[in-house]
Amino acid sequence: MLRACELLDELSRHPTEAFSVSELARRIGVPRATCDSLLLALAEKGLALRRDDDLRYEIGPKCVVLGDAARVANSVLVAAGGEAERLARQTSSCVAVATRRDDEARVADVFDFGPPFGIRARVGQSIPLVPPFGAVLIAWADDEGVRRWLEQQTYPLSPPEIARYRVALDAVRRRGYSVTVVTDRRPELVEALEKLITSPDAHDARRKRDELIREMSHSEYLATDIDAYTTMRVSQLSAPVFDRAGKVAAMIIVLGPDYDITPAELGALGEQLLRSVAAATERAGGRAPELVAATTNGGHSS
Repeated sequence: MLRACELLDELSRHPTEAFSVSELARRIGVPRATCDSLLLALAEKGLALRRDDDLRYEIGPKCVVLGDAARVANSVLVAAGGEAERLARQTSSCVAVATRRDDEARVADVFDFGPPFGIRARVGQSIPLVPPFGAVLIAWADDEGVRRWLEQQTYPLSPPEIARYRVALDAVRRRGYSVTVVTDRRPELVEALEKLITSPDAHDARRKRDELIREMSHSEYLATDIDAYTTMRVSQLSAPVFDRAGKVAAMIIVLGPDYDITPAELGALGEQLLRSVAAATERAGGRAPELVAATTNGGHSS
């Protein structure tokens, strides 16, 4: 049963791909014969789909039913999706909903009303939860959760960098949302992440992703305080949706805009995002762990 769940998990990570039995056996670490038996059983129930022409498997149509049922059961995702779509329409932008899955952030929904050449996200896109990524999922965590995020060994940080990230997390909590700025390496990272959705074994893309994450972890990608007088190019704004226990269950992400904006414009967009996550939290029956005041005074936070 556990191995069957691992197979479904692997197929769900790459919904646009089909794999041979040997490939899937290698991925989950089981003998080929065992994997073949499991796949045949899953295919019989419609949870996996076998392509008879090339003997490859992909996620099955029955999973759509399971996914819909899970979405209905997960009130946070339903509420976040509704508010994200409304926000995307209001702001003419691409808005995504992402959740935490083990030690990565994964895009669960995308509502794209943005300009033709704007920044975008794709369902299934994921990134490791290491600085500077996933700050909204970490900012309201307990001390141990914050420490693990800051002191992970894959992309080690210096003591001054750890101190700077703690300041950045404080700013996220105070503001109610995170702000990340565009860097000249961001397009390369997006390209690598997209390549890994369609070609999960693409070693060059994985190597490039890790190289870029390492570089960006030592940058000012995650903004701390916002200068009241300087325009900036924003990569994204992200804010948390809380569950009934007051924990961050999802985040709504506004991508872009793809031009420089003033602090006042940033503050106004942040206000809209805060209203959306507050409405999603309320619709889901959740509660914020503390009252977070919206940024005022033209987007400046002291």
